[in-house]
Amino acid sequence: MGPRTGASPGQAGKAGALAILLALPCTGIGASSNNAEAATIRLVAAANTADTAVSEVILGKAYARLGYRLEVARYPAERALRLADAGRADGDVQRIDGLASHYPNLLQLKPAINYIEGSAFTADRAISIEGWESLRPYRIGFIRGIKFAELNTVGMDRHPVGDYQALFKMLIKGRFDLGVSPRLNGLYQLKQLGLEGVTPLDPPLARFDLYHYLHRSHAQLAPKLEAVFREMQASGELTAIREAVVSRLLGHAEQGLPACGGEDTCMESAGGKLDAIPARPRP
Repeated sequence: MGPRTGASPGQAGKAGALAILLALPCTGIGASSNNAEAATIRLVAAANTADTAVSEVILGKAYARLGYRLEVARYPAERALRLADAGRADGDVQRIDGLASHYPNLLQLKPAINYIEGSAFTADRAISIEGWESLRPYRIGFIRGIKFAELNTVGMDRHPVGDYQALFKMLIKGRFDLGVSPRLNGLYQLKQLGLEGVTPLDPPLARFDLYHYLHRSHAQLAPKLEAVFREMQASGELTAIREAVVSRLLGHAEQGLPACGGEDTCMESAGGKLDAIPARPRP
């Protein structure tokens, strides 16, 4: 299968931008029962990032319980954060812990709703690593604005690129020795682009919990959303959604399809609508 490419980052926010549109009942916080449509929350996410699909589904369900409709547009990772911090979006879908200290207008909501395994990918079978410091002898590619990779490789031989497709295309061409990426994103891109000869190294560098961030103008929503997240966590719904969406994503990648786009909003799994997946009983 030859390389596939998705929409360019410059299309984000326009008619062709990737968006998850979840039509929700107009009841609950922020939505008037007299309105024909629910209020809309507009979030941003990093472009060409497969694992955000998990959180988009989770957030769609969480916001629905509060009477909101959700839209998600994709931008280059650093730009997305700046747009959210500037209030040009209502928040960012998912980011690692602690970013509010660098983006003071963003509120970090807890508990975590997703996670990534930070991994180093390579085409050189002779390379062996264990932990971040072991990356120092190598040329390292990473996505500009993906903070877990950016913050943990300071002072090393780093080569920032714009998105994950560029990362893996440059890695296969030998532009650098290692590409740092969430494991799921890397596996998705390799399948989707039809690239062979690149593998993730074990063990993963680290696991990072991912949190939803809201602009402080929506501070009144934060405790309500956090309560919903806690309920979804306790019931096992967060885990069930992740498993279903990951399966869907990798199936799409095998066919060279985008993670979510057009009429497909990643709300379906092999077994049917995600709404049909029962929540796991509490232990």
